[in-house]
Formats: sequence, structure tokens, C-alpha cells
Amino acid sequence: MRKISESNLYEPVRDYLSSLGYDVKAEVRGCDVTAVKGDELIVVELKTGFTMELIYQGLERQRIAESVYLAVPLPKRGYMAPRYHDMLRLCRKLELGLIFVGFTSEGKPQIDVAVNPEIFKGIRKDKRERLAVLTEHNGRTGSLNTGGVTRRKIMTVYKEQALRIAKLLRDAGEQTAAEVRAETGIEKAAVILGRNYYKWYAVTAKIGKNNIYAVTEAGLKALKEYEDLL
Repeated sequence: MRKISESNLYEPVRDYLSSLGYDVKAEVRGCDVTAVKGDELIVVELKTGFTMELIYQGLERQRIAESVYLAVPLPKRGYMAPRYHDMLRLCRKLELGLIFVGFTSEGKPQIDVAVNPEIFKGIRKDKRERLAVLTEHNGRTGSLNTGGVTRRKIMTVYKEQALRIAKLLRDAGEQTAAEVRAETGIEKAAVILGRNYYKWYAVTAKIGKNNIYAVTEAGLKALKEYEDLL
């Protein structure tokens, strides 16, 4: 099999967590993977090797999540690898979970949860950042990012909603902010249209105090760029 990248690890981890009933998203406020079920938040950090950087990332995520996992490719020698038991002992000591992602000769992924951590209570939670992560996670309509990708633009809730508005204006024609809100269900549609951060909208007319909006050339270009995510 070709060299494994962090993005290769994402889909197997996502599918595994989804099978357990979690809602899974990628690249949420710096977390490679977030998984939410009820009030529980799990964070998974992906790396192609078991490194100190990965461990530090995991320890930092313990400030916001009940459980944190590190996900790495299964060592080439599998469970006979010299570092295998050291990795398990260290993760248990630090109360970090450990997931190995293996691939068969046909390239089929296999998940092995080597360590399941206890819900971490040894550090004070950053409630503000936890809320920000949950807000970003829950605001996404789908998993529009791929965990572990560093070169591709990240889709935030704000950008996703802005694109959905641009798509409506393209497909349905000019609309007021109230009409956009009713069609898309985006509560902050008027704010997004008024702020026009990406310059994707233009005011073409007014009805009383209400602006009429249309999509701009910049908006059409953005829709084409992100069409695979919409």
C-alpha cells in the first residue's frame, strides 16, 4: 500500500465512531476529529507516527473533552513491534486512548482500540473553549472537512452558512434577508448578508427598509470552488 497519510486515518476512525452512535466531524477548532453523543465530547488526534507532538496535542485536548484518543497507523510489525507495549503503558499512564488503524493487503482499513481511557478528571476543563468546539461541531450540517488535512481550506460553520445563502441566491434568484432565513433555516442570515464578509452578495434594490440581495461573481466562483462540499 502507498504511504499512509493522516487523511487516510480519518475515514476509518469516523466510520468506527459513527457505528457507535456518535456524530462525527473533522477539523473543528484545531481538533482533527470531534465526536458528540448527548453531552459527551470525544476528541481524536491523528498522526502518522506516535510522537511527542501527538502526545502533547492529546494532553491539551483533555482540557475540553471527556475522552481523548490518539490514532496512528498500526506499526509495521504489528503487536510484535518493539514500541507497542511502551505506547500502551504511556497512554494508560496519561489517561489517553490509543487507536491503531491497520490496512489489509487489499487496502481495507481495520480499527483496533488498544486503550480506552477513563473519562479524564485530572485537569480543570476550559469551559469556554469546550463550548466553542461544541458550537462549531453542532453548527455543521455534515462532515465537510477531512481530519488531518493541512493544505485544504477548512470549512467553518460561518463559511458553510454563507455558501448555502449564496447557493440559494444563485438557484432561486434575488431574495430579502427574511426570505433567505425562511428558505435556509439559517437564523443569522440577515447578519451574514449584512456583514458580507466574503463579498459574495450585492444589494440590488430595496422594498421599504428591506434590502434585496443577489449573488456576486465572487459568490459564484466560491460556489464552484466548493461544489463538492455542497
